[in-house]
Parts: sequence; C-alpha cells; structure tokens
Amino acid sequence: MAKIPMGNFGNAMPQVGRIQMPQNQSGQMIAGALQNMSQVAQQQHEREKLAQEKQKIEQDKKDKAELALQSSKVGADISVVDDDLLLKMQSGAIAYDDAVVQRQKSLETIKGQYKDLIPKQFEQNFNNYFEQHSYQSASKYLPIAQKSEQQQAIVKLKDMRENYLKNPNASEQEVWGGLSLYAQSKNLPLAHVQDTFNEYKNNRAGNDVSTFYLGNKSDNEKLNELSTPEAVIAKHPNLTQEQAVYWSGRVSSQIDQNNRAVALQKKQLEDDAKDAVNEMKADIETGLIPSEDVIKSRLARVKGTGKESEFVQYSGALVEVQQFMRLGADEREAYLSKKRSEAQNTAQDNAKDVSWKLSLLSKTHENMLGYEKNNSSLAYSIKTGQELTPVPTTSIIMGDPKAVAALSKNIKTIHASNIIDGVNGSLNPLSTQQQQELKDYWGKAKPGDKLTLLTNLFTASAGNANASRDMIKSIAGDSGAYRLSASLGRRGLNDIAGQIVTGQDLLDKNLVKVDDNALRASTANYLSGVTSPGKPDFEIYLESVKANYAYLLQKSGQVADSKGSILNKSIDEDLFHKAVLNVTGGKYTSGGFFGSKSVVLRPHTVNEKSFDDQLKTFNSSNARAYGGSDKDFFLDLPLEQDPHNPYKYYFKNGAKYVMDVNDKQRKTRLTFTVR
Repeated sequence: MAKIPMGNFGNAMPQVGRIQMPQNQSGQMIAGALQNMSQVAQQQHEREKLAQEKQKIEQDKKDKAELALQSSKVGADISVVDDDLLLKMQSGAIAYDDAVVQRQKSLETIKGQYKDLIPKQFEQNFNNYFEQHSYQSASKYLPIAQKSEQQQAIVKLKDMRENYLKNPNASEQEVWGGLSLYAQSKNLPLAHVQDTFNEYKNNRAGNDVSTFYLGNKSDNEKLNELSTPEAVIAKHPNLTQEQAVYWSGRVSSQIDQNNRAVALQKKQLEDDAKDAVNEMKADIETGLIPSEDVIKSRLARVKGTGKESEFVQYSGALVEVQQFMRLGADEREAYLSKKRSEAQNTAQDNAKDVSWKLSLLSKTHENMLGYEKNNSSLAYSIKTGQELTPVPTTSIIMGDPKAVAALSKNIKTIHASNIIDGVNGSLNPLSTQQQQELKDYWGKAKPGDKLTLLTNLFTASAGNANASRDMIKSIAGDSGAYRLSASLGRRGLNDIAGQIVTGQDLLDKNLVKVDDNALRASTANYLSGVTSPGKPDFEIYLESVKANYAYLLQKSGQVADSKGSILNKSIDEDLFHKAVLNVTGGKYTSGGFFGSKSVVLRPHTVNEKSFDDQLKTFNSSNARAYGGSDKDFFLDLPLEQDPHNPYKYYFKNGAKYVMDVNDKQRKTRLTFTVR
C-alpha cells in the first residue's frame, strides 16, 4: 500500500530536496498541494472519531459495571429491611399493615441513597430492577402476616383459658361458648378450640386437687380420700393417669409425714414432761425448793402425759423434804431410821409410795452431807432459808477490809450453824461460783499476787485453822505450803512466804524437780521431837520445806534443764538447812534434868540465844513461886508451843501443864511469851 504523504500532520518530517520546477507547471503544483492537505485532514478526523467511539465503549463498560455493583447493593439493603420486618411480624412485634408502611418508607430512603450513584443512561434500568426486586420480596409478607395473626389468635385463646381458670364460678358451657365464639371470629379451626377446652378442664381439675390438698394438708382423714390413683381419677376425672399417680403419691407422702409429726410431737411432749419431772426431782434432792410459778410451769408441761402422776408425787413431798433437810446430820439419820423401821414393821397399803419416799429422803440426806462437807454456804442457805452476806470476788482479791470482815462474819455464822446442828463440816464461806472465779484468777496470777490472796483469806479466817484450810484448798489445791505461807504472810514474813509460794508454783508447773524421799527423810530428822511423818503438821512443814528448797535450788542455778531435772539427786545440805530454818524458824531444846527433853520451834523473829535468855529470865522470876527450892525449875521442864500463837509456850510437868497460880480455879495454863 502506497504511503500517503501527511506533510506536517504525519508522524515524521521527510527530507525535501531542492527541485527545479518548470515555470509552466506552477498551477498544477498548487492544486496537488491542496489535495494533499485535504486528505491529511480527513485522516485526522477519522482517527479522532475512532478514539471517541473507543472511549464511549469503555465508558459504557464502566457504567454497566457500576449498575451491576449498585444493583447488588440495593438488593442486599432491601433484603435486610425485609428480614428485619419479617422477624418482627413473626414475633408479633409489628402488624402486617404497619410493616407495609414501614417497608415503603425504608425503600424510598434506600432508593434516594442510590440516586446519584447510578449512571444517567441506566437510570431507568435501575428503576425497573428496584421495582421488580421490591415487588418480589413483598410477596413474602402476606403469608407471614396471616400465620402471625393466627398464632396471635391461638395465644389469645390460651389467655382466655387462663382467665376462665381464675374464675372458679365459670361453667364448662360458658367456657366452651366463649372459646368457640372467639375462634370463629379469627377463622381458627375447631381443633384449636377443642384442645384449649381440654386443657382448661385438665388445669381446672389440677387446681381443684391442689386446693383440696393444701386446704387439708394436716387432715389425714380428708387426705385419705385421694390416697390412690383410682380415688383421684374418680373424684377428678379430667386428670391424666400420670397426674393421678403424682397426686396420690404426694398425698400418701403427706399422710406419712403427718403421722411422723404427730409421733414426734408426742415424743417431744413426753420428753419435755420427763425433763420437767427430772428438774423437779433435782431441785428437791438438792434442797432448792422451786417457786410456785416454776411449779405451775412444770405442771403445765406434764399435764396429760404419762409423767403427770410422778410429778404430782414429787410436788406432794416438797414440805416434808424441806423440813427434813433443815435438820442436823444426826437428826436426819434418826429420822430415816425411824421411817425405815416403820416401813418394815407396819403393813402398808402404799408400800411402793413409802419406798419411793424413803429413797428420796435418803438421796437428799446424801446431798446435804456433801454440801455440809464441801459447800457450806449452800448448806446454810437450805437449812435457814437465808443467804450469807454477799462478798464481791474482786474485793476479796484486792483485800478490801470490808470484804475480809464480811468473810470472817460468814465463817462465824457457818461455824455457829454447824455447832447447833452437830455438823463437822466445811467452814468455807465462798460460793461455788466464787471458788471458780478465784481459781481462774489463781491460774493466771503471779506468785506475789497469789501470796496477797492467800494472806487475805488467812486474815478472814480470824485464826480458825479449819476455815483457812478449807478456803485455801478450794482455790490453790491440797499443798500445805500455801497454807503456811499465808500464815507467814499474815505475820509480816513476806520474804519467806513469797519464796515458799514461788517455789510451790515452780513445783506445780514441773519447772523444778526435787528428791521427795531424801527431803522427807531430812525433814523428819530435823523435826524429830516436834512432830513426825504422817501427822498433819509434819506434812505441812514438809511441803513448805520442799517448796522453799525448790525456790533456793532454782535460784542457785542447780537445775540441769528445762524439764527440771537436777544435776545431783542428793540433797544440798546448805540449801536444805536454809529452807528448813525459813519454814520453821529454827529449834530450841529444853528440859532434861528431871523431866524429859523437849524440842520446840522458835518464832522466826527470835534467835536461839534470845530465846534462851528470855527463858532464863522467866525462870529467875517464877522458879521460886512454882518450883520452890529448885532454882532451875522451868529450865528443866519441857515446852509446848501454842498451835495458834508461835510466840506463846506452855510448860509440861509430867502429863499435866503448869497452871497459873493467879487463877484460883486453876484452869489457866502458865504462859511463857517470847518477843
């Protein structure tokens, strides 16, 4: 194909040589040039037209792609609206008519959102697609609406059933008529009416049997009417067999439960009646006669039970028992002996009652003996109907003079009562509660505080050794060391007393151990002539020596370990000698020339030389008046220390005492007092 020259419109500029043109060809050349230019222009136009067509084709492709894209989006948006509205219609949240209106509004909103996104040339295509898609999705609504309406009608039918159940006066005819009328208005099948009516009758029967059960839950006679499935069906035919089985089982279980409750209640009443009798018995046997109100209360508890007669029997014995317990120990024994003799030698119409009375009196006597021995404050209260002077425990601990004086008064009161009744009982005025309170205090107290309490109790005893013993024993235990330390503390020997208390505390806590046998032998040897093993005073001295020795041993460091074992079981003679001097005050030997020698203990504040000098002085002043020519009369006589006053001594002349010549009736012992 021949190339057409394009001049300056071509793609390249050709090299044109210098041509010599004949002068007669100039017109022809101009015409050729014009023709050539026309051809170039036409070619340029064709090229531009092709480019435009190509561009249009590309744009159409883009517009179609955009149409497809936006159509897919609008379809999805319409589906979202439809799905949401259909779900709401199915649940009954929105009615069909409202759903149609809401859908139309939503579609208009969606369509407006795509107005500027659709190419103009395809606007009609988009509108056609939108309308078609909208119409197709809308066809789903009516069946759902119809089904929803029917479901709602069924729900309302169920609501009518529940309303009729709440009305106990509604007749079955009334219920059937109401259900049928509503179902017809909603085009519901008759089967729904029948099902709902059957449910009504079943529920009504269930309500009736439940009401009967709850109303007669505690009445076994009534409950027995529904104790079998057959009985339940017979009375409530609209119940199912399963329901009949359930209710008969529940009723039977309730009947059994009621029977158990009755049995339990009866047992509880009998047990309570038994407790009331035992309480009455305990009170009478212990001498604590109950008040009239208490007796009435207990009588109400036994009324109508098998224990009523026994309770009346105890009540009838109150007066006699009270009178019996106010007697002295010997009088009570005599009274019991008389009653036993009468029972054995006399025919009794009520031998069983007589035996019961004797048993009751014997028990009260046994209890009273225990009170007289260990609980004197209670014994006094039972016998006299009076209480001892109350003394606060804290005041006793603090050593309040008024409290100490009150305790002393109570001791004297008990002592006098015991003498009148011929009772050799305890002189401890502390109540059992006070004893426990003081025990609690004792367990936590330091040795110094313990000594203070012991001293207060000893002071309250006012020299009555038995009262001091009984009080201290009830709090601190059996150790005689505490009793002796109390006596020493009362005499102002607090240092020694404190050592004894501290040592006993160490022994009680097993912090120090001593050789009991070796100490007993050494103590017996030292106290030979004063007292001997087995005697009460010896045991008190031994326990006190042991306690003081333990204190000195611990202080000296002769404790091997924390368990209290000592390095050497043999007695440390120096420590023992110091301990026995601390406890006893030391010894003094007198007599022996004509009479027998005697060994007595010295007061702690009087040494051996001072004692000897005072005895010699006493002899010089009184020997001639009592011994005549025997100038050493009193020096040869054995001495005996006063058990209540360690500073006073008496002279033994053979088996008798030397009596004071100033006492014309010769009833007063001559007394040697050291200072």
